[in-house]
Amino acid sequence: VLLRGNQCCAPRLRSFRLPHGKGTSHPPLCPPGIKCGGVLSAPSGNFSSPNFPGPYPYETECTWLIVVAEGSSVLLSFSHFELEYHAACAYDYLQVYNGAARDRGNLLGTFCGRSPPPPFSSAWHVMAVVFRSDRHVAKRGFAAAYRKDACGGQLTGLSGEITSPRYPESYPNDAECRWNIGGASGSGLLTLVFADFQVEGGQGCGFDYVTLFDGPTTAAPRLGQPCGEDTYLQEKSTWFFRDGVEKMRRVCSSSCRV
Repeated sequence: VLLRGNQCCAPRLRSFRLPHGKGTSHPPLCPPGIKCGGVLSAPSGNFSSPNFPGPYPYETECTWLIVVAEGSSVLLSFSHFELEYHAACAYDYLQVYNGAARDRGNLLGTFCGRSPPPPFSSAWHVMAVVFRSDRHVAKRGFAAAYRKDACGGQLTGLSGEITSPRYPESYPNDAECRWNIGGASGSGLLTLVFADFQVEGGQGCGFDYVTLFDGPTTAAPRLGQPCGEDTYLQEKSTWFFRDGVEKMRRVCSSSCRV
């Protein structure tokens, strides 16, 4: 397999026997000039492994960078998934990253075999997907779809930042955003600090508000439901949570009741 940048090309070879009892295999053909990876900037779209639904080529690495409008998140799902299986996904694998940086703090998961990854929602407006194949055993690969979501997402990194939609401009009416913040098991307390806070006030915060839960769902103990403007930050700007916390923001027009 010849690989130059994002282009791959496999010459026509006869079948051969792989070592270590992996049996006989035919290397998949990769037409000259085929591309994989790239930047996906449309509000929605689809992408797949090279040659899909045929076998993907050997020794190939593809990186897709999904970029949607700032203040939005990326929703990613898989309609087909079939990669060479290994208990630790050490041969062929697909990785999903929360953001553009490929570091362990942003890694949402590594996947192989026949079980498709779960749907993902990014915490940012950027998500990266990396596909890697080795020199033995090729399967059909995967097909994925993505779309822009208004806000919300899953945060699993050691640190991060979230904002309301369109920040620092005014947020839209009738929006509901949910952020799930999950630290590693046994990692101790999580800290949430408000750097800026301007939300419509009102008696009992019945219109626009932020609700903080000390746990992974809205059934967990509620720690607070602030609204209003900067005066709230002067009273309490730092919050401490257990390993999992869900922060939910619901924004309504003045005629909305919750």
